[in-house]
Amino acid sequence: TTMPCNTYPSVGHIANVDQLAVVVAPGSFMTGENLHGEVLALDAYTGDQLWRHMVKPYSGLLGMAAGDAEGTQVRLKEHISPQCVPAHWSAPMIDGNGMVIVGRSDGSMYKVYGPENGFKGARSKNVTVDSGTVAEEIHLGSAFLHGALAAAPGIFAISSCDTLYVFQK
Repeated sequence: TTMPCNTYPSVGHIANVDQLAVVVAPGSFMTGENLHGEVLALDAYTGDQLWRHMVKPYSGLLGMAAGDAEGTQVRLKEHISPQCVPAHWSAPMIDGNGMVIVGRSDGSMYKVYGPENGFKGARSKNVTVDSGTVAEEIHLGSAFLHGALAAAPGIFAISSCDTLYVFQK
């Protein structure tokens, strides 16, 4: 990829791929508009690309992350930093089923299911296919922090700049 890898990697077994994988989320730095980004899975031993999923470019107000402008007044009232100023991506996480989950500065959480030929889930308007890889975008409203994701059997949590979301099975 030609984009900087400006987040922490995740290592594990991803859906419909036999090899151990390293998953990263390269993308433009938060310095302007039209930020490009992708989620990229590489073979952990060879570095060969296993799959990639490009996301649509993001342009926030004045180059800000989602939620920064909207939350400024509340943050000032609470006497905290007026903007969150997160990185482009949170660190990706690989769940127990091999799905990759990552948050982005556009305020969306992305669930990347992997190669289209192994995808068994339902298709909805939030599910896209790019380069043969299936992903679902769930818009939550504000950007995410680097270490934003945590999971245990039956529960998943992700924190944005202003909210902690907890999902249970």
